[in-house]
Amino acid sequence: MAELSARERIILAVDTSREQDAERLVGVAKEAGARFVKLGLELSSATSWRYCSELAAGEGLDWVADAKLDDIPNTVVGAVKNIKGLEHPPFGITMHTTAGKEVMRAAQETAEEIKMLGVTVLTSIKDEEGERLYRVPIQQKVVELARDAVSVGLKGVVSSPLEVGLIKGSPDTAGLFAMIPGTRSVSAEHADQARVGTPAGAIRDGADLLVIGRQITQAEDPAQAFEELVIEIQGAVNE
Repeated sequence: MAELSARERIILAVDTSREQDAERLVGVAKEAGARFVKLGLELSSATSWRYCSELAAGEGLDWVADAKLDDIPNTVVGAVKNIKGLEHPPFGITMHTTAGKEVMRAAQETAEEIKMLGVTVLTSIKDEEGERLYRVPIQQKVVELARDAVSVGLKGVVSSPLEVGLIKGSPDTAGLFAMIPGTRSVSAEHADQARVGTPAGAIRDGADLLVIGRQITQAEDPAQAFEELVIEIQGAVNE
């Protein structure tokens, strides 16, 4: 895909169950000149993936279906087919890389040109919890899962800002499209995410797309917050 501008690198996380709030936030993204919005489980479970598709289409925006699919191959393939078949299909669909290679391969083959984005380790998981779950340091596990994703043809991954440099710095995973949540400007609160970094730092480390929600959506002036992030990202791009 063509190089993304600083403005296009922000994907606004529309994390709400209320249609009225979702429509307002998608409007904020449109007015700010964004290209992408992320629509996920909170909104789709309150409405439908069809509603999410129509919401993005109504503002002429590309979107990511943050479905975080994690099931047996047949079930995941069926879900991908349903999302892919929407009138305004998404740019990408998320799934858990821990579902395994067979599931990832089947999902990407079904998705075709749509990017299946493999979630490695959630940003809410702290280092000690990660070692308990995976028996290895989180950074090691993320790189391992990214390599699994590459080996079966997945087009992208999702990681925390702390691992994107490792993914982009390794020859075998550098080509993966990296969608990175968990960034906060220095002045912003970290909320419930444990492994975080700054937007500028993530861009310097090779992030393609930054998932940003509350720093914009909970700001007194969301449009101004968006513009401040564009300036921060542009500064990193120019370095």
